Amino acid sequence: MRLRTVLNELPLTGYQVQDPSLLGWDVVVSPADYEGRGMEGVVVLATPEQVERLGSPREGEGLVLEYLRGAASELPLRPPTGVVAASGDVAPSEFRDAFLRLVSRSGVLAVSRERLFKAFLSSYDIQQFADHASGVLRNPVLISNTDHKVLASAGDLPQGVRELRDVITSGYVTDEVASLMEADGLIRQARATRVPVVSEKGTTGVRNVSSIIYYHHLELGRLDVFEVRPLTGLDLELVDYAGALAGIMIDRLGVAGERVGMGSTVLADLLDGKLSSVDAMRALVTLLGGADGARYDLVSVVGEEGADRDYYLKAGQVMQACLEDVIWTVRDGSVVLLLTLEKDERPGFDAYDQFENLVLKNRGFCDFLERNGMDAYVCEPFEDFSLAGASLRQCTGLRQALEGRSAQGPRVHFFWHERFAVMGWSAKRDGKLAALLDKRVVAMAAYDRRRHTSYLQTAVMSVRYPGEPVVAAEALSVHRNTYFYRVNKIRELFYLDLKDGDDRLAVAFTARLLEMSEADGLTLEGRNSA
Repeated sequence: MRLRTVLNELPLTGYQVQDPSLLGWDVVVSPADYEGRGMEGVVVLATPEQVERLGSPREGEGLVLEYLRGAASELPLRPPTGVVAASGDVAPSEFRDAFLRLVSRSGVLAVSRERLFKAFLSSYDIQQFADHASGVLRNPVLISNTDHKVLASAGDLPQGVRELRDVITSGYVTDEVASLMEADGLIRQARATRVPVVSEKGTTGVRNVSSIIYYHHLELGRLDVFEVRPLTGLDLELVDYAGALAGIMIDRLGVAGERVGMGSTVLADLLDGKLSSVDAMRALVTLLGGADGARYDLVSVVGEEGADRDYYLKAGQVMQACLEDVIWTVRDGSVVLLLTLEKDERPGFDAYDQFENLVLKNRGFCDFLERNGMDAYVCEPFEDFSLAGASLRQCTGLRQALEGRSAQGPRVHFFWHERFAVMGWSAKRDGKLAALLDKRVVAMAAYDRRRHTSYLQTAVMSVRYPGEPVVAAEALSVHRNTYFYRVNKIRELFYLDLKDGDDRLAVAFTARLLEMSEADGLTLEGRNSA
């Protein structure tokens, strides 16, 4: 039993210790009379007269609890080493009875601690440990990490706590619930003191104990226990011990979260298709600093063959420092980055240029890749989070399509530049039409449909009759000045340069696919969501 627990369980009005670190010591409560010395790790009870007559314990001789009936103001500010000076209103005999009752209660606590430790040893994951811990504590348990992801929950919550039930269902502690749990300042107190604290106000009226989970002095998450059976001071110590064991398990499983350099568990869940709730999606958007209509891109960064997880964790931390507003996780022998851009209200699709600028103009990121022989594979931009898993597979396809290419080339590979290199592989893999479409051409076709213009047809004629503007204009049945005007507007509105060979190829290929899809009865919206 920790000295802090001993003091909290006794009828005291105040206490003083010379060194506050003593409060965290594990001690055995002894019923023996004080004889001027004791044993290390043992605390005994004494009167002020006994301490004055026999002297205080020396270093290594245990602790003595000196009880004074009276005001706390009468206690010495710095009692001698080995002496805990305490005051209370009850008679010394009553206080001694309360002290002796702790002898048996300390045995109960030791048994409970042993049960928690055995549960830890036999648990293969956080959920299994939470189930055992809830049984020992006889109260519901919630374990979350630094990303506010619910790692595990166990026990039956009391009625009328809808917010907490919603948290457990969604898998993430929403900002609203997090604010409620921190409103009384006790979470800040738990961080400052590094001991569990009781919230009398509680979340939505439920009294709870919150403990910050640490491992190697790093905050890895929180363990919250909600009161169904009355919580005691002994329970606080058990919660603290359970949090320490949970910290070891969280570190071992690598699920602490991005804030401690372990990668984002939010992004990991997104890639696994586990972000099924609206609240979880909104939490990810908030984390990225994005808004409705924002566009996203995944970057898969691959290093030396056979590199372990620690290698990629360190690489992820460096890349996060280089790139702003990025979240990352380690996955399948790579670091996966999620980049975001605000929506552009112009009709064209400028995300290719924007993401290229975001990556290629970041000298720190590019130099890091070059120095460490790492390659970055960038997928097509997307707006719908549900496409994240497919986008990561697209990065993998790009990597496979470029396998064997000389390492002397650029270290950043964009899908839209290598579209035709991966076309066959991608189509064979999943038959997704969207992966084969240049989004700038799609945007142009959509613009034509809405505005009744003919920019796509003009672009196709320009490709079909290269270097022959008069013939192209005649095929369109327009004056050649109109033809030149449209060609210039295509570059301005849709970021397509019809003098550039790659852009001309993109127009020809995507336009043909659009024709094929229309023949099959697919709508433009259907192609975008494919």
